[in-house]
Amino acid sequence: MPIHLLDFPPEILILILSHLYLPTLTACLAINRRVKSIIDGSTLLQYRLAAQAACVEDNPLNTTTNSAHKLLALQRRQTAFAELVPTSVSSVPGLDDVALDSDNITYAFSGPIFAVTERDTLMGLRWVSLAVTEPVFRRFEFAGYIQDFSLAIPEADLLVIVWSSEPLQNQTAASDVVVELRFYEMSTQSAHRMACDHVIPVTIFGASLLSFLVDICGPNVFLLVDYYLDHSDTTHTRLLIYDWKLGCLLRSFDDYSTAAFLSPDVILLAQMVTGTFELWGVPEGTVTGPDISLELPVLAKPGRYEILTIDSTPKGYGSASSQEPFYSSFADSNVGFDVVFEFDDESEGDLLLVISRRALLQLRSSTEERGKVLPWREWGPRIAQWPDMDHFGPDWPTKIHGQCCALIGPAGRMQLADFNPYSYRKLLGTERDDSGQTTTRAGLTKAVVSLREKDRVIGTGLFGEEVRANLGYLVIDSALEAMDQYSGFFVGEKSIEPVTPGEKMSLDFWHFG
Repeated sequence: MPIHLLDFPPEILILILSHLYLPTLTACLAINRRVKSIIDGSTLLQYRLAAQAACVEDNPLNTTTNSAHKLLALQRRQTAFAELVPTSVSSVPGLDDVALDSDNITYAFSGPIFAVTERDTLMGLRWVSLAVTEPVFRRFEFAGYIQDFSLAIPEADLLVIVWSSEPLQNQTAASDVVVELRFYEMSTQSAHRMACDHVIPVTIFGASLLSFLVDICGPNVFLLVDYYLDHSDTTHTRLLIYDWKLGCLLRSFDDYSTAAFLSPDVILLAQMVTGTFELWGVPEGTVTGPDISLELPVLAKPGRYEILTIDSTPKGYGSASSQEPFYSSFADSNVGFDVVFEFDDESEGDLLLVISRRALLQLRSSTEERGKVLPWREWGPRIAQWPDMDHFGPDWPTKIHGQCCALIGPAGRMQLADFNPYSYRKLLGTERDDSGQTTTRAGLTKAVVSLREKDRVIGTGLFGEEVRANLGYLVIDSALEAMDQYSGFFVGEKSIEPVTPGEKMSLDFWHFG
């Protein structure tokens, strides 16, 4: 006699349903009353629904928090972010030797750790943990110069620095330059125990006026070097990808302006002259061409693109060194680029471009013809968005966390751009005014939520073709007053850090949930 699925005991059904994805779980709610009653009555399934809708993943390393407390914590976080009303606010004392408006300053924010290079010496990091009751800046000193650094704290307790024995910022004479990739545990400030060799030397031959960019994704790290060769006025770039745990070189590329990991196995490279994104497999060292090339829109007049990667977190899958109950999904996060337009008539423009990471990977895997070139109209409108230009500027620090980034809007107000598709669809069903706005209330404050409609035509006059963007998103305007003193905002897992620049940088900490 066959056994019907619904004949199983509720405990078994809950275990089965807990492995389903959100669309399937939602469909189950409408199909059968018994299934609906089981889902409605199960804290585990309610947490599973809420976590998927928030695009967060459960942390299996957290074994001390039950589903009910995880659900409550997630609901508090989501409500606080939706209303942009922090549950607590604290400040970190300012630093005399740190200023984010200095050209030589590098900063990073990952997990609870914010770190920034010292302004004058570049021989030390000032860092602070926002997980403690009274956060204060501490110093991590190096016997050399920090050219760039990156953090992957929840994923691996990892600090990567580009180290040199001498300052390189003003080096005009060409020479063979040796820098080192160094890997540290941030918690102990010692060599990372998972790295076979915590120092990888890198030599750039006959170079001058170097700049560096380093980033992390899971076990891989890339180093992008921008330099001049001897007797040349043309800049060159070299991209090196390493497995930082094994200490081995995986791939190298020349003459790409920037890069972004889409996964540990896939990297996006940007050609700024042609305005093209190329997707490459990281371990595929014998492959001579990209898997797929994605063109940006045609420019309105002769010129070129300059493309800069915006820092984003998480830095890969999993959260190996965190005890938080949940963390933002890497697979569902976005990648962002500061796209600068440089025209031959010396006019210019600047836009923020946000693209779905998952959609880019799906586009790569679904394209059968290797090396295929797609114009913007065939790929961009479906998976990308150019947020409103007046909400973005090139001269302030920010980052993308998961599906959110904080922007500076009119009168210095903070605005949170949320690309979560479930939040977008939820707002579609609410009552809005003629401008597409709705208002959420928390006590005496208000947060104005604006719906950015799909199929928007980007009318900036920068493009020589009609540019549409269908990736829907929300803009949440902060209800807080007196925010014009801030120059940038870092979004974290459950926090936003406003930054005050100047001769004495200070850092506030807004906790959500």
